[in-house]
Amino acid sequence: MWNTQSIGTVSPADKTIVNCNTKEYDVTGLSGIGLAERLKAIARENQISKFDIYDTTGEALTTADVENSDFTAPLSIVRFNVAA
Repeated sequence: MWNTQSIGTVSPADKTIVNCNTKEYDVTGLSGIGLAERLKAIARENQISKFDIYDTTGEALTTADVENSDFTAPLSIVRFNVAA
């Protein structure tokens, strides 16, 4: 039998949100490689093949930064502009 009781609540400040194409994705609870893979999946869902990841400070992040949780949430996925 599944336990349907809430063990605890997550406050909005503790949530990890990813913004992509004006949509918000809740990735709370993911970290490391799992978070990096989820970001790639979100980009694929939005038909984005090349993208940059930015945190709330506007700093561009690498996959290693995401895997090491070296960022300030929320994150944003922005299509890489190859025409620039």
